[in-house]
Amino acid sequence: MSCPTFKVSVGIPVFGLGFTKKNQLILGGGGGASRSGVKNKLVSYKIDTRRKDLEEDAAFDFEAAEDAPMCLDVHPFSPYVVAGVNGTEEDMKIGTNKNCRTFKILEDKLEIEKAVNTLESRKAEDYQKVVRFNESGTLVATGTTDGRVQVFKYPEFESISKAITVSKDDEVLDVDINLENEKLTCVLRDGLKLINLRGKNVGQVVQTISSSTIIKKSTAHFRAFRYGRGFTKDFGFAVVNGIAKPGAYIVKYDAYSLDQIKLVKVGNKPITAFAISQDGAILAFASADLSITLLDALSFRTLTKVKDAHGFSITCIAVSPDRRLLASASADNTCRIVSLPVQFGTGVSINPLHTLLLACVVAAILVWILNFIDLQPFYNLDDGKDIIEVSDATAKAIMPQTTSSVYKPSSSIDSIIESIATEAPVIQVVSQEPVVVIEKEEKASIKVEKPNVIHKSKTIHAETSNNNRDEL
Repeated sequence: MSCPTFKVSVGIPVFGLGFTKKNQLILGGGGGASRSGVKNKLVSYKIDTRRKDLEEDAAFDFEAAEDAPMCLDVHPFSPYVVAGVNGTEEDMKIGTNKNCRTFKILEDKLEIEKAVNTLESRKAEDYQKVVRFNESGTLVATGTTDGRVQVFKYPEFESISKAITVSKDDEVLDVDINLENEKLTCVLRDGLKLINLRGKNVGQVVQTISSSTIIKKSTAHFRAFRYGRGFTKDFGFAVVNGIAKPGAYIVKYDAYSLDQIKLVKVGNKPITAFAISQDGAILAFASADLSITLLDALSFRTLTKVKDAHGFSITCIAVSPDRRLLASASADNTCRIVSLPVQFGTGVSINPLHTLLLACVVAAILVWILNFIDLQPFYNLDDGKDIIEVSDATAKAIMPQTTSSVYKPSSSIDSIIESIATEAPVIQVVSQEPVVVIEKEEKASIKVEKPNVIHKSKTIHAETSNNNRDEL
């Protein structure tokens, strides 16, 4: 299904984006600490789909010596955004780098509220790679390039445990918290690690899934993970990119045991960005071929695809809370907006020629059936008085096809009675002129009516044997 879309230049390389509850778009990025002259900033935009443009509402410019926002996530209900931004190199060297920062989104500005440290490394090349709110917005998790994850209570920003080192030689690519707030799943290239968030074992790795078990006889790396919500609350979805044999896969897991349920290949190029809608119904991903694809989260059916969405690698993607907009951004300084329908079609196309052929076949079958079925008994002929009712099943004499007989006044009563003896036991005679109506159920009776004539006494005949005529 094709959806309306447009692309807008935002002036900076973008590394993170998200939607507020009111469908405001928040972008974060910049030129980094390289002093390239490109500013590092957070920007709030109002999306105008009619004019196919973004209207800037507010912006926050970071100091020239600070880094660009490398990740962000917007609170699911409140106008707040958390971003990962390294301070100056001097701050990193002396250990005062408060790289995780919270901003309040106002109508005309973005106001910083809190800042904490989540990065142990003092190397300039390390940074906070990912930040993620839980579904209710009461917890926020972070992951860094030096292999550490941490979970905070929100908005207090109190750590529920010490920072956890999940790898000494790999970066944390993604994190997500399950719906019960009991487990944190963090993504490394070589595996998924499930960390306990409650009880005596809080902060400990309780389960690991190796990427080598996903695609047999082939090397693969994990890229992202999301727990399902709403329609898909019982599932989790992981992105896996083939290395030896290029390809992109999505793995469906049981959300509680992380048992693998289904593995689906969704492309031939690696996935670079991944998201799930707030109701859990849509999966969105961007590929290395610069395309964007939306899938039905339950059936994995392709809902829409946008080719050549950007001119350079796509870094981030998100679906609006009302599921009417999709936004993607790239290091090529552009943002793409896709308008989504309220409900996607079935994806089944109808060929007019096939429809015509099917109609012809159905018509031919009906004609063939009618040749072998007598429909006369099903006709409703009550209005024409063409139904003959015979109350006596043993009656032998049946009237010919003409079931209504009209007798002219010139006919004598004797001749009428004589005809009755040889005709059907039940006869109904209708006429506008003097008419004789004879009805019979158990015993035959004769009723003679003449307009404006004094009725004679009724004459009743008794039934006799088949060899004798009725007598008056």
